[in-house]
Amino acid sequence: MNWEKTLRFAINAFIRRRGMTRTAFGEAAVGDPSFVADLELGRSPQLNTADRVLEYMGLEPMGPAFRREVEAFLSVTRVKSSEFGRGVTGSPSFVTQLRHGASPRLATVDKARAWMRKHSNEAERRAVRAASSGQESKPQGAAHGGHGMTDNPHQYMSTREVAALLGLSPRTLDRYRVSGDGPEFHKFGNRVRYLRADVEAWASKRRRRSTSDDGLSQETS
Repeated sequence: MNWEKTLRFAINAFIRRRGMTRTAFGEAAVGDPSFVADLELGRSPQLNTADRVLEYMGLEPMGPAFRREVEAFLSVTRVKSSEFGRGVTGSPSFVTQLRHGASPRLATVDKARAWMRKHSNEAERRAVRAASSGQESKPQGAAHGGHGMTDNPHQYMSTREVAALLGLSPRTLDRYRVSGDGPEFHKFGNRVRYLRADVEAWASKRRRRSTSDDGLSQETS
């Protein structure tokens, strides 16, 4: 998944849904009316700028997920951080700078993620995904407890908690918030939270009896 393309898709969908101009969006999201135009011309924003835009749209930021992915990759594959940095940017201190808050451009983030895919096998990639999502130490059947979740229908849940409960990726839920296809959600400042009852109601509507069941009978009954 190319994160630059994902960001552009999310922005365009948000603008269409809100009926905003590109300049109005850029001004509101990051104080730069030319931001969207520059993005479409190929300008790669810094990771922290992309996160500001995503948070403005009510989506999960990319920065924390990328940093978790890098740390999980290094832990699982035992690749040295200096080797990783040289392979991605030519700088052996890339990971050190990242750990100290450096904000690479999204083009570099995409390059780093491609490098990690190239230098890992399928089993390692699965382990990295599990570790970076916080699932590697979760016992079986812990969908309700591994992330502090309960069966309380009035409980507010984070995107990662809902993703773990439904067996989806957090990015899938991000896309659903843009397209309007997912569970209803709440925004508290820049925080996105789901009410468990809303998540379970959304999931219940997708129950099927067979592969030929399109669900229309449930929706119209």
